Amino acid sequence: MQRWRRHCWKAAKKALFRPLPLEVVRRRVARAARLGLAYRRYELLVLGGGEIEAMLFAGDTLVVAAPYASAASGLDALAIRKLAAVTGCRRLLLTGPDGLKAVWTRPDDLNAVFEAAIRVPSPRLLSATPAKADRVALVAGLRSRALPAGSVALIGSGAHGPAWVTAARLAGFVPASEYFGN
Repeated sequence: MQRWRRHCWKAAKKALFRPLPLEVVRRRVARAARLGLAYRRYELLVLGGGEIEAMLFAGDTLVVAAPYASAASGLDALAIRKLAAVTGCRRLLLTGPDGLKAVWTRPDDLNAVFEAAIRVPSPRLLSATPAKADRVALVAGLRSRALPAGSVALIGSGAHGPAWVTAARLAGFVPASEYFGN
């Protein structure tokens, strides 16, 4: 029984991670770089066959994750450059009911970097499991921008980030520490 399971696992893995033509790999590496992602992370996000059309950044991650942001200074210049360098997809901001007005001192940073904000009822975002109202608001926000949920990657921190991905059926979750490199 053990051998059979090992055989099945190896066969499934081989079928999933089949060798790709060099030109396809080069295109995907370039696409991952334009999105600011590592190639392996990008491959995991598009594994289901879809393409990443938007990156959804959790607002509380941007405010709390030093050294990139603080309530006193807004986004760090390095983070602004990294976010502004993302090309070929839409950049969206996920915020709580009050947006980021209470903690964000430089709103021009937000307007320069993000196309739009999607507000959900939960003020704690990825630090709590999403309620039904959060899922409904997130899906409605994506739908109003003509974005299929399966083409959106969520970037943030918090133990419940993957739960938000599952609840809204997003493409995947990228930890902010991996994305911003801190």
